[in-house]
Amino acid sequence: MSEFAVLQWLIISTLFFVVPFWRIFGRAGFKPALSWIALIPGGILILLWILAFAKWPILAETEIKKE
Repeated sequence: MSEFAVLQWLIISTLFFVVPFWRIFGRAGFKPALSWIALIPGGILILLWILAFAKWPILAETEIKKE
């Protein structure tokens, strides 16, 4: 594999993992930059734990608007 092919795979894998988490975190009210954690080994599991157990800021905003 040439150096260019390795670079292509790195770019594709970055887009494949970071972009979906970027959108999810943005819609949930978190800072989208947290999605870069997906690039470290085990980072996807960390992100899933954050999403599963943290209080979502966007839900707090919608509850305030309802009152």
